[in-house]
Amino acid sequence: MPASDVLGESDVVHLLNRAACGPARGDLKQLTGKSREQAVESLLPKPKGGKKGKKPKKVKRIRGPGGKNNSFDDLVKLSAWWLKRMTSRKSRVLEKMVLFWHDHIPSSYDVVEDVDLLAEQNGMFRQHALGSFRDLLIDVTRDAAMLDYLDGFRNRRGSPNENYSRELMELFSLGPVDVNGVANYTQMDVVEMARATTGFGWDDPDSRKRKIVVKSNRFDGDPKTLFAGKPFEVSGNLGVWSSNTIFVPFPSQRNVIDILLTHRDSDNRPTAARFMARKLWEWFAYPDPALALVDELADVFVQGGYVVRDLVAAILKHDEFYSSQARQSTAKTPVDFVLQTVGAIGAKAKMGEVAESLSRMGMELLNPPGVNGWNHGDAWLSASRFRARMRFAQDVASSRAKRDPYRYKAKKIYPKGVEQAPEVVDAMLERFHVQVPAVTRDQLIQYVGANPDPKDVDWVERKFKGLLLLAMTSPEFQVH
Repeated sequence: MPASDVLGESDVVHLLNRAACGPARGDLKQLTGKSREQAVESLLPKPKGGKKGKKPKKVKRIRGPGGKNNSFDDLVKLSAWWLKRMTSRKSRVLEKMVLFWHDHIPSSYDVVEDVDLLAEQNGMFRQHALGSFRDLLIDVTRDAAMLDYLDGFRNRRGSPNENYSRELMELFSLGPVDVNGVANYTQMDVVEMARATTGFGWDDPDSRKRKIVVKSNRFDGDPKTLFAGKPFEVSGNLGVWSSNTIFVPFPSQRNVIDILLTHRDSDNRPTAARFMARKLWEWFAYPDPALALVDELADVFVQGGYVVRDLVAAILKHDEFYSSQARQSTAKTPVDFVLQTVGAIGAKAKMGEVAESLSRMGMELLNPPGVNGWNHGDAWLSASRFRARMRFAQDVASSRAKRDPYRYKAKKIYPKGVEQAPEVVDAMLERFHVQVPAVTRDQLIQYVGANPDPKDVDWVERKFKGLLLLAMTSPEFQVH
């Protein structure tokens, strides 16, 4: 294989920082020296394909605990369950994609106020995280948390509510304008899409086994037209078809999600593919990728039938993903910062406490601030949020009792056989996979002192744990 295709240790760290929440124990040894193809395929769940001539296997919907009381405590329990999955080697890459979809197509506890519905939506994202983008959009459209969050329950014949239809096109699938600044849809398209998504409600609101259905007396079955005047204009009794949805038997029923995927921009390129290729590249790599790169990835997405796994694999194997521009280019989200810290020192973390720490850093899981999700980039490192990171780092570094939320043993992370301050500093920086300027390294060596002694309890408490704190809060560890 070409030398450039072989992963070095720094490549593995970069891959796992972005595709998951940092390397786990043994990852560097296992993946260093492998090709990008081998490494990425070993990390991604296997495609759920069926045997030749048979339908692909259906992916199970795995969801966390709901809540009888829909209280904040129930929300924390669900968040803790999810965070535990993010740290599992078997599910970590999948869960990073669940986090992406939760950010890209959000619903929030503050609005929905139903932990059980959020648990179900979280499970739906997990089911489709690396599967069909089309199926994901269909299930999002009839998801109970989303129907509550963006007023789908109040969208009915004769009184269409435009909240979901607008965000479906603007934020979830097409974007407001294309690369040339040309609008991707009109206000009339918003209205027609709202009419096409009318009628959703509970079959039996009081039943514990209630299901979302389309009610014939609420669904607008009159003719509609989407993208009028465009080559991909479609008219008819448009709606959102699903085998699990009760529909009025209109013979000309057309699925509006399929129509969205036929949309082409002013360059005659597939709009949704371009939009999602850019969005996922920015999630995994860096902002504002070149259009040629976006189109290369969009082509992969289209050719594979809009299967998300194909697009993610293409990103993680791409030369540009391993470029200098893609490294140390993006502020870590609080999830990345916290879980990479916990993983670096092998701490046993109480995930409920982790969830509350994330909230203080501005990333309360299952409760994003708005329909746009979270603001990424330098916003994560504002003064108040960085103070919250400092507080977390201090809690971790000072931990010593079993009751503490982040338990680790300093003697286990002290480098074996090391007696000199430079070696202690270098080992700590290597543990956190950071490189600091020479002047910073010299200052850390001076801080550690001339006689490191891991058997001296006072030195360990003051100096070694202080070094750990300085590594965690270093500017270099805040980005990846």
